[in-house]
Amino acid sequence: MKAGQLLFDDLFETNPRTGMITFNHKRMVLVSVEALGLLRRDLINTLGMERAKGFLMRYGWEWGKKDGESVASMYNWKNIKELMLAGPMLHTLEGVVTVEPDQIKLTEDSIHFTGFWRNSFEAQEHIEYYGLGNDEVCWILVGYASGYLTSTFGKDVIAYEEMCVGKGDPTCRFAAKTVAELEEEKKAGLSYYKAESLLSELDLAYKELNEINQNIIESDKIQQNLTYFLLEDRPLSETIQFLGDTIQRSLVIDYYNKEIESAFLNEEDKFIYHNWADKSIYNEERKNDISTFPIRANNINLGRLVVIGKERMSHRDQLVINRALSVFTIQMYHDWKIARSLWRKKENFFEEILNNFDSKDFEKFSHLFHFHPCDINRVISIKVEPSENRKEVMQLLKLAPAFSNKDIFANDEYIHMVLTKEEAENSLEVASDILVHLGSEFNTLRFYIGIGRESNNFPTLKKSYEDAKYISEFIHLTNPSESIISLYEDVATVMMFLKGTDQNDLIAFYKRTIGGLIEYDQSNQSNFLITLKTYLDNNGNLQQTADELHLSIAGLRYRLERIECLCNVNLKTGEGRFNCQLALQIYFAITINQNQYIERSDIHLM
Repeated sequence: MKAGQLLFDDLFETNPRTGMITFNHKRMVLVSVEALGLLRRDLINTLGMERAKGFLMRYGWEWGKKDGESVASMYNWKNIKELMLAGPMLHTLEGVVTVEPDQIKLTEDSIHFTGFWRNSFEAQEHIEYYGLGNDEVCWILVGYASGYLTSTFGKDVIAYEEMCVGKGDPTCRFAAKTVAELEEEKKAGLSYYKAESLLSELDLAYKELNEINQNIIESDKIQQNLTYFLLEDRPLSETIQFLGDTIQRSLVIDYYNKEIESAFLNEEDKFIYHNWADKSIYNEERKNDISTFPIRANNINLGRLVVIGKERMSHRDQLVINRALSVFTIQMYHDWKIARSLWRKKENFFEEILNNFDSKDFEKFSHLFHFHPCDINRVISIKVEPSENRKEVMQLLKLAPAFSNKDIFANDEYIHMVLTKEEAENSLEVASDILVHLGSEFNTLRFYIGIGRESNNFPTLKKSYEDAKYISEFIHLTNPSESIISLYEDVATVMMFLKGTDQNDLIAFYKRTIGGLIEYDQSNQSNFLITLKTYLDNNGNLQQTADELHLSIAGLRYRLERIECLCNVNLKTGEGRFNCQLALQIYFAITINQNQYIERSDIHLM
């Protein structure tokens, strides 16, 4: 017997008197596709997609297995291949799907069977009610093919879809192999064929729903307690401790890996967190369950919640954490607004007392500050490049515990900080620590830190404030490519020019001395001005200057000759070098102070 010789009339017997249809003496019934579709939808809606898939695959398996047993016993088949091909023919005759075999390869121990399914009722049904998805949906067909081939071949065979109309493919294409030949990822499909009754599936679904319901009830109670914390204005530390005790996991709220609040169950978890956050030892993620949840409000990044445990988080814990996040967000946003309000008050008042000092006003608001004007103080100013990142840097500094006792302000293009007492006396060391801290958190940004003069009263504090701003701008102008710190004492001479009130003579002098050189650089996009500065900084040493500028001695000599010609100066004389050095200092000083020029049109060479 060949598969192509199978005919409907030979396979199925209809008895009009009894109303029975039989196939190999076994009763059959005609069922509409709409009825099968309704059953399929009800199973999905009752059991969920995954459990319904398993149930329908087992249903198809049993159907295919019985058909295989029947058709094998009804005829003497020419060979095993024809018996294999009889399955697709039978499925087509039953009106389930049009099967087009593609290739079949048989050995004594293995089978590789591929083909196409046309007009799959399952795919059409699924698309109509659930739309296109990411997975294959012809579950009954896959089960039928697996059951039929297993029954007739005598070894476990698993069919699967390589393409499916239900996920947007142009056709449904199937493949079937013995289990031993299956790729590892396809073996996961074996779990769907485990014998489970509909009752057990419903029981499992009920247990899951009941567990979800219990989790919701419990998380509601926890959220109610957290809401009380919020209404009672409890601190964030108490809220995070309560949540950690509830889910028995260590919790950390941090900002750029810097702890804001934490509740560690043990020292080991604390060690794990710092390994992971501070030292970037991400192997900790493989040995422990570390999850992060962003905390944001109104597009403002307030930080993140880090959850650390040994085992994977349960659905209950995830639900509780998601409920708690809303409380954390409200608490942290509230604290953020208060802090912003306090910072703004301090910034505005600081400007006011610098410009219009009144001792009574200061005493009235002195509680806002950590410094006293009669103590030793210094102001440092930080310029951030690119400047659009300044707010983010400011946020980090204000939230960092190391700077909690410092007065920090932001205005114009700068971040200002007042150093007091011992820190003021060791200002360069403090500024270096700040630069290291900022560099580790923002390694793509550049920072220019100016340190103003030491002060012990309000008039000199104002001068320290102005010093720091001008120095920060000055070092940015002269060293734009790298982060740098400069102390007032190092640029005291330049400061006289930065703050001069009558700059006409200074402007005339620098124009007369190096104006032609500046104009040449601007017209030709050259850097002769920097060459001159480097030469003077190295006290006229040709070798050191050439090395620093990465030039040959001959190339440097050519540049110096052009500079002498453009400036009409002799750099071999002390007077020539002094005039150029002074002109350079005035030029950079006036460039920093350009907003205070008498008329911008008077300095067109800038």
